[in-house]
Amino acid sequence: MRRAALAALLALALVASAAPVAAHGNHVEVDSQHSADGTVVVEAVRPLTDGFVVLHRATDDGDIGDPVGHRAVDFDDGFQQNLAVEMDDDAWADWPANGSLWVVFHADSDGDGEFDPGTDERASAFGATTGQSVTLAKTDRPANVVAERAQAQQTATATATVDAATLPEDGFLVLRTESGTEERVVGSKALDAGTHENVTLDVSPDVFTENQSTVGLYAQLYGDDGDGEFDAGDRLVRAGDSPVSTYFLVWQVDEVSATTDGPVVQTPGDGGDVVTPTETSEATTSESATSESATSVPGYGVVHALAALALAAVLLGRR
Repeated sequence: MRRAALAALLALALVASAAPVAAHGNHVEVDSQHSADGTVVVEAVRPLTDGFVVLHRATDDGDIGDPVGHRAVDFDDGFQQNLAVEMDDDAWADWPANGSLWVVFHADSDGDGEFDPGTDERASAFGATTGQSVTLAKTDRPANVVAERAQAQQTATATATVDAATLPEDGFLVLRTESGTEERVVGSKALDAGTHENVTLDVSPDVFTENQSTVGLYAQLYGDDGDGEFDAGDRLVRAGDSPVSTYFLVWQVDEVSATTDGPVVQTPGDGGDVVTPTETSEATTSESATSESATSVPGYGVVHALAALALAAVLLGRR
């Protein structure tokens, strides 16, 4: 009897673990970056309720400190990408050259549409606050990268598209399969200083190990050493000790789906290249993820469900 109960519990646990990241609640994605005026680019927000993306100064111990800026987020807008959140003028005036910043989702607890730090509580998932800590560098020119989408990016060729890249100087947008500077480069493109939208890069074909495979890529910014070629002399753009980069998923498919299943918001910019495909009878897309969040890839839920059933059968067979 005990084995039967254990089998049932393990099966339920495995099936539950196959749930997509969206179920974790009010996901916020942001990366270390440069800002010239206190504007913080939040790469992606997936709200499960009306609320606010709130900027918090980090305490000396690295915890979440006082709020220093916010922006309202509506549940009805669904997944939102590339949100500009303004820091309060007073906070920006005394912001250090490289300051630690928390970006946290707060639910609109009282439903009045106004952010009240004493009432609108920080959202949490599995006992942890829904937010991220990053380095915000105060510089003359902004630098940031945006690539996370509502679902894994689809490509029918050996290419990947970065939705927005802002370079502080002439340089390069570089793709790697690992975050380190010594890891293999699988794609690069020269870009002038400034903001570029929907930048498509050729990717080494062997990155996609098999048909219908999903790969994770790191998009990094480099400053050119003056020779116009990406090489060892070029400098990785950093905010403090943290690289200005992002992580995103690319799913190789036979044919890219052009259907959408809900509103997608891009602010600022309106490139229109963010695709949220609906499920089809042939395949489903995977959840976007960072190195700090779980990943849901095509077939992940099915595999877990089958594993759960198989484990339950084994345990029951030993009764």
